[in-house]
Amino acid sequence: MANTIDLHVHSTASDGLLSPSEVVRSARELGLATIALTDHDTTAGVEDAQAAGRELGVEVIAGIEINSEGEHGDAHFLGYFIDPANAALQEKLLAIRDARVGRARGMLRKLAEMGMPVSWERVLEIAGDASSIARPHIARALLEAGHVTSTQEAFDQYISNDGPAYVNRLRLTPQETIDLVHDAGGLIVLAHPHADMAHLIPMLHDLGLDGIEVYYPEHTPDEIALLERIAAERGLLMTGGSDFHGWNDGVHANLGAIYVPPERVDRLRERAARKR
Repeated sequence: MANTIDLHVHSTASDGLLSPSEVVRSARELGLATIALTDHDTTAGVEDAQAAGRELGVEVIAGIEINSEGEHGDAHFLGYFIDPANAALQEKLLAIRDARVGRARGMLRKLAEMGMPVSWERVLEIAGDASSIARPHIARALLEAGHVTSTQEAFDQYISNDGPAYVNRLRLTPQETIDLVHDAGGLIVLAHPHADMAHLIPMLHDLGLDGIEVYYPEHTPDEIALLERIAAERGLLMTGGSDFHGWNDGVHANLGAIYVPPERVDRLRERAARKR
């Protein structure tokens, strides 16, 4: 079955390698009918992506990815059909992005202490027009400097959540994150939960969670079946996407790489329409 949907896509507005309009053009070339631009902590690319979508006949859902930390650990959330003009959302996103700068500088200090110096100016150059500095920018700088042999190695050995150069981000609780997306008119979905996170879904549902990212390149068939069952039992939406950051970037899947049943995006649209 040909895939026509990808609801988890990043661009140069955050840590992707393609501009928002380039992402949409690539989607059109692949035959995708609907994508969601879900950049980290910013909606800066949504306007350009939607303009390209109108020109090329690709539906572009206004989305975002926001991280959350609580007593149960780190969780990522995807927001869909949000209002990019929502003032409270933009104020909080600005605070998160500002904190990312201090976090990135802290990582560079730790890396330098480990004998792996990376220039802050070079990280900024790699980030380009991105609204926020993210770990993939640092990973690319490490690779370019010859400290690692791949961006995946940079994550695995140094800047993953339990890596020696990791620095905590601005912490939002799950409830704060869920409320932020809801107050901006959106629906919120737990991103790429593996089976070991399944026990958190009832608690997050009680906090207002709308859905689960069921279809994801790293999910096994058993995990997909488990998440489908939990979502069905609780009336949660099911979404899916590639987590695309750039063609063959060594860490993430390519655009459109995971099949998402078309009825899943239909349900997402219907729920968003009812919410409005």
